[in-house]
Amino acid sequence: MFELLAPVFAVAGGLIAGVPIILHMFRRTPAVRMPFSIVRFLTPTLPKTTKRATVEHWPLMLLRILAVALIALAFARPFQRITVTTAAESGSADRIAVLVDASASMRRDGLREAVLGEIQKVAEELDAEDTLSLAVFSDSTRTLITAAEWKQTEADSRAALIQRTIAAYDPDWMSTQTAKAMLGAADEVAREQGAAGPDGERKVVLITDFQEGSDLDALRSGTWPDSVKLDLRVVQPTQAGNAGLSLVEEERSGKIRVRVTNSGDATVTKYSLSSFDATGKPVGTPLTVDVGGGQRRTFTMPEVADDQPAVTGVEILNEPHAFDNVVDLPIDERGVVRIAHAGSSDANNADSMRYYLQRALDGNDTDPIELLDLLGSDGVALPVPERIRLVIVTETIPEGLVRSLNEFVDRGGAVLIALKSTEMATALKPLLPVNTGVEEATVKDYAMLGQIDFTGGLLSPFADARFADFSSIRFWHYRKLTIDESQGSSAPRVIARFDSGAPAILESTTPSGGKIIILTAGWHPDDSQWALSTRFPPMIHRLVQLANPRQSGHQLLEVGQRIDPREISGQADWSLTTPDGTVRTPERTPETKPAIAMDSAKSEQQEPNTATNQTVILETPGQWILSWPSSDGPKSISLLVTVAASESRTEPLPAGQLQALGMSSDIAKVKTNTTQETDANAAAQLNASELESQQKFWRWLLVAGLSCLAVESLLAAFLERRSGMELA
Repeated sequence: MFELLAPVFAVAGGLIAGVPIILHMFRRTPAVRMPFSIVRFLTPTLPKTTKRATVEHWPLMLLRILAVALIALAFARPFQRITVTTAAESGSADRIAVLVDASASMRRDGLREAVLGEIQKVAEELDAEDTLSLAVFSDSTRTLITAAEWKQTEADSRAALIQRTIAAYDPDWMSTQTAKAMLGAADEVAREQGAAGPDGERKVVLITDFQEGSDLDALRSGTWPDSVKLDLRVVQPTQAGNAGLSLVEEERSGKIRVRVTNSGDATVTKYSLSSFDATGKPVGTPLTVDVGGGQRRTFTMPEVADDQPAVTGVEILNEPHAFDNVVDLPIDERGVVRIAHAGSSDANNADSMRYYLQRALDGNDTDPIELLDLLGSDGVALPVPERIRLVIVTETIPEGLVRSLNEFVDRGGAVLIALKSTEMATALKPLLPVNTGVEEATVKDYAMLGQIDFTGGLLSPFADARFADFSSIRFWHYRKLTIDESQGSSAPRVIARFDSGAPAILESTTPSGGKIIILTAGWHPDDSQWALSTRFPPMIHRLVQLANPRQSGHQLLEVGQRIDPREISGQADWSLTTPDGTVRTPERTPETKPAIAMDSAKSEQQEPNTATNQTVILETPGQWILSWPSSDGPKSISLLVTVAASESRTEPLPAGQLQALGMSSDIAKVKTNTTQETDANAAAQLNASELESQQKFWRWLLVAGLSCLAVESLLAAFLERRSGMELA
């Protein structure tokens, strides 16, 4: 069955084809002249004309009509809506990798249905020879259909394969690492040999809500392959806007506060915060709050009467998207953390390390910390108190205090030594590794940190690439330590080195479990810029956390964070109760969920939990309870896990965001599910144009029409010549 791309030309051609007939029927021509010799002397008169009622030369008339019709039909550009050529024959087989957002923000109403619809549209656009893979992503990427699995599946069974896969689609609670998933998929598609035909496309179809909280920073530094196109399909919920709830704490008063974040596209600004008890029943009167679109405000929850049940959580009422509307509140509180300092007791001397240490401790957001000076202004030294778990040494101390610190380490305590001079190192020699040599290093201009070990210990909070850059910290002076390598496994572990290779931070563990951490440079201005760096306060807080693992109270965490229960509890024997009541122990801790690459044959699974790797990923929001035995009885701590704050920022990013991050508009194409229906006619027209451009029947019609005109001209000339001969 043929169709016309421009039918108006066919109609016009049909009308014009009748013109020769009309002209022939209405044209008046002279009658046939018959010469006679006997009438030559008569007076001449004008010849009479007659009206033709019949066609004299039918072949000539039909040729003229056929020529006009064929030329008009050529301009109408007919095509046949059939499969012209298979993708394999034309070499246009495509390689398509579908990436589906499965982060927490995709739990909003209407998004699941929109995602399934987009996947179905992609499936309908496929040719038999195209290769498809399907993966979902949040903080990691998990492949649901591999390219190899697609090729091995019969063409008639592929639709059922997609249906089974998308039926199981269910967003998790993790954050949205969009750029990492995009670059991984594009790299896999670009490197896959024979995935597309010579004329085929390599394409990544990204189906996402493209919300403000998506992590796209990696696109700035990453390289997108030029051979891979991006088809961004933005899905939208049934109702715009979202308000999220997170937990905030007052450092000194211990009051519980909550923060309400309203998205920029929100249409509702008034909400109610309702407290609830352990059974989920409301407690007290709801608190009405007003938060404008794109704003966030913090509110103190009202205290409840003594005769009312204890409040265990808060939720936002009259908000349509419930995935981030609830936070759990801590049950137990932690007391003041006390640490000791051995050095100058003058907290106002800006040239001393004590000055910057106090300000770093004052900036702690979770627990109040009290700093106790072991050296008085009169030089009198106090022994380390029993309940102290951490001592920080910043200056030369008396011999008696050195002995007290040795005993403190033998009890399992932790000591941080910031070497200010070689004289200080000599005075603290009993605390340094055996046979350690110390000398003042020669520094030209300044030194920087070079090799850094982020695997556990003091600097593990900086393992993320966003925080791992220490190049801005300059050191004017440091002490060069020479370690006796013959100690073997008992030698101290070097956590960081200077660019010269000399140790900068060392850590050693005693047989009794005590720790000694040595900084070969101080953080005061004479030695370095360490205290002025943004890395200094987190390092001090990490040190306090390592030395004082929580015995009660709570920690504020986000979904997706990884914890080591042994580090928090200080015990190898622990149990972790999840929000749904499941109990995990070191023997029953599930393996870490792998981040599967786009091709399962090349997937790299993370190490499972073993005796040396018993970390746990907090994969759901709610209250996790970590418990462990101790000599003073059972201890526990509440891990309050909330949805990442970035997932509450659900306003869609602008369509040009990818171009702003460096992607070419020729590579990245953006669609939304609200505009695709209006573009259906344009897409159908485009499909018809592509079919007609492949078939090109108009060329043959035009040749046939011109051929008819040529034959008509020859036939007309022949008839005219024959008529002349007959008259002669």
